[in-house]
Amino acid sequence: MNKENLQRVIDAIKIDGATKFNMSTFIGKFDEEYKVENVFEHGELASTYRADQVRNLIVGTDIFNCTSMGCIAGFATAIVNNWKAPEWLAGDDTIDFVRQFEKESNDFLGFSYDEGRNIYYNNDSCIWKWLMVNEPDRYEFKLEGDYETMDEATEYGEEWDSGDLCVDFTSIDYLSAVNVLTRILNEEIGLCDHNKEPFYIKKEALVD
Repeated sequence: MNKENLQRVIDAIKIDGATKFNMSTFIGKFDEEYKVENVFEHGELASTYRADQVRNLIVGTDIFNCTSMGCIAGFATAIVNNWKAPEWLAGDDTIDFVRQFEKESNDFLGFSYDEGRNIYYNNDSCIWKWLMVNEPDRYEFKLEGDYETMDEATEYGEEWDSGDLCVDFTSIDYLSAVNVLTRILNEEIGLCDHNKEPFYIKKEALVD
């Protein structure tokens, strides 16, 4: 983990997260005008709604313009590229697009491939679901689909790390993300152990 760079991402999300942080997209915008107005004119958080992915950006233009937003990997990639669109963002290859965001963010933050996947995504053994299991009263994360809480899902026999069980990214606001990232920075919790699952580094993190 590169603590200096992780702190830079945390600081950037703290400053602009209310209108620029949205875990549902690497770099995205709202298609519906009412969402744009609610966030940028009426003070709703950008994380309130799912955003639509933006591609084919003009090289050298601002990655985050006045109404665009992004996730943790999006913020990291923007910082790496001095907030300007790199050449690969001008393309339309979805697979390459995702790989580039993962790679640039992981390289910048010092994350392994599995560590990155456990924080950029909302399924499998991601940290967001892991926190729902281990600290259900600390965060207000919710699930997508048939269940809202992890208790409901497990009551019906679902395994917490199932790829079919996904966190609702609109339930992760920028302050919660900053809190989780800060706990990772402070080495309270880790992103990936030998089972490829998040874990406690400091047991006192349980009672913080």
